Amino acid sequence: MEQRKIYHDVELEIDGMGLVLYSPGAVKNLVEGENFFEKDYSMPQQVSAHIKKGDIVGFCTGSGGRFHIKFREGYPSEEISKKYPISIRLGLDVSGGKIAIIDLFWLMEWSQECPEEQQIEVEDGIYHLTILTAQPDSGIWGDDQEISIYLNKMDKMPELTWEGVPELFF
Repeated sequence: MEQRKIYHDVELEIDGMGLVLYSPGAVKNLVEGENFFEKDYSMPQQVSAHIKKGDIVGFCTGSGGRFHIKFREGYPSEEISKKYPISIRLGLDVSGGKIAIIDLFWLMEWSQECPEEQQIEVEDGIYHLTILTAQPDSGIWGDDQEISIYLNKMDKMPELTWEGVPELFF
């Protein structure tokens, strides 16, 4: 099977204070309608445990708002890293050939249904994520903010040391 190049943009408006990435195949055992946020994602140590596992990977954006999310393959160039100086590194275990990106608040009423425009197709496997951004020109977090998410396929889950919720702002 020929590997597809990852190059996909998502426009997403959120009410919550963060974004969550997951693979639908990795969360198929979650209960429809359950308040997963309250049950298993509201405390920093819970978020950290999921991040280390790579199943439901969230990060704080500092505010709700409108985000332009650019998924790309590999690692960012030095030029991109300079353009977007705020970054975090995470890992994601993909099962079922898709990655979904949702508003953190969606975890309060879990649904297996995620809009197609908020999903990208990728090969199954473990991905090292480099997530980058910069404060918007307006100075307001979430104001048509660009976030770049670079995905680099790996043989095993990267060793992550997060002890709380990763923050993609300063």
